[in-house]
Amino acid sequence: MAPRDYVISPSVELGQRIKILRKTAGLTQQQVADALGVSRPAIAFWETGREGSARKHIPKLAALLHVEPEVFLTGYVQEDIDLIVSPDERDMVSLYRMLDASRKVSAQKWMERQARTVNLEG
Repeated sequence: MAPRDYVISPSVELGQRIKILRKTAGLTQQQVADALGVSRPAIAFWETGREGSARKHIPKLAALLHVEPEVFLTGYVQEDIDLIVSPDERDMVSLYRMLDASRKVSAQKWMERQARTVNLEG
């Protein structure tokens, strides 16, 4: 990765997706908060990329907004990509696919931290 390249945090992307899907559904932050049993500031917190407890609410958010939980992680319901990968990369993808939606976000954040550490050392 070049010095000027950067990775957008999964929690920032998650927040953007929550906001876009909420607005597309025509719901206010308060309506989403009421449906999930959280405060309106919590929704604002999630939408600005400060994840908080958003991950544990992904299944309920998906049901409320009529989308698959995967949409919050990838932006797509399903995306098939032809890609040549090494055996260990294939193993990582297989393991990742076994995780539930909230653990996928955690895995993405962990990998992002690892990549940042490598870039800072290199």
